[in-house]
Amino acid sequence: MSADLRKYTQPHVAICIATFMRPQGLKALIQSLNAQVIRDRLAWVTLVIVDNAPDALAEQTLGDIQDLTHWPVIYAVEPTRGIVAARNRCLAKVPADADYIAFLDDDESVSETWLEEMLGTIALPDTVAVQGPVEPKFRQPPPGWVEALSLFRMGPYNQGARINSAATNNSMVDADVVRKLGLRFDPRFNITGGEDEEFYTRLRESGGTIRAAAQALVWDDVPESRTTLRWIGRRWFRKGNTLGRIALIRRQGVAMRVVKGVGAIGWGCLTCLCLGFGSRSRWYRGVLEVYRGAGMLAALAHVEFAEYSSSAVAADRPGGH
Repeated sequence: MSADLRKYTQPHVAICIATFMRPQGLKALIQSLNAQVIRDRLAWVTLVIVDNAPDALAEQTLGDIQDLTHWPVIYAVEPTRGIVAARNRCLAKVPADADYIAFLDDDESVSETWLEEMLGTIALPDTVAVQGPVEPKFRQPPPGWVEALSLFRMGPYNQGARINSAATNNSMVDADVVRKLGLRFDPRFNITGGEDEEFYTRLRESGGTIRAAAQALVWDDVPESRTTLRWIGRRWFRKGNTLGRIALIRRQGVAMRVVKGVGAIGWGCLTCLCLGFGSRSRWYRGVLEVYRGAGMLAALAHVEFAEYSSSAVAADRPGGH
């Protein structure tokens, strides 16, 4: 079958990858996508790669990205720093005839049947988006409490189960719905993160059903620097901060977020002081709940946490790997 004919007889999937100072991570992701085994559900794929480094670090390091894959590549540079700027440039570059838009991160690799599983799930009735599980691939064995609390995992899920939201580290959305609703990532989350939570919250509130693709597995590369209480605590603070900011933006559920923020801090303190004795992992879980609750209350006081500021991201990617 010719390439032109495939475009009209098979679903067209645009796989969006925003990248910044991780050329080798991007290469590993592309190689894992090259290894896709598609048996029952054929697809036409376009890779949409947006480099948020102003000097186009990925192309500078790897050469012509098209040479790394047999699928067509759209490569663009987004000079405006920030995760939302990069993701929205991805959406702007998605081909007009794409049926589905998938999101992956540049520090991940996908399982061989990832695409087939995602397509099989998004084909379920009334489904507009799907989320797959994420498993960590630690560079060094992490502290025991990190593993015990499953802090870097998403899932496991029940196949086809309804879920409240999705994340851009392993998701797919109906492109027609994105076009119809004019969906873009909210610029207010450009350097704070949490833009995907807000994006998929709007999608769900529009009447769409988000389902779990239980076997569409992705592995996340986790450097040793991310397995510290300092880094994980900052992430939990930001997660709480995101939920509080979404409530403020929606002007819905603000009182509930106050209650939940105070409750998380209270429960976290109780866990540390009482339930944490004899269990290192429970003690750390209590500390993280305090971070999460504090993030919610900080958001309601209009305090925003810039997880994706230039300095924070550069520190998280030493050497551009």
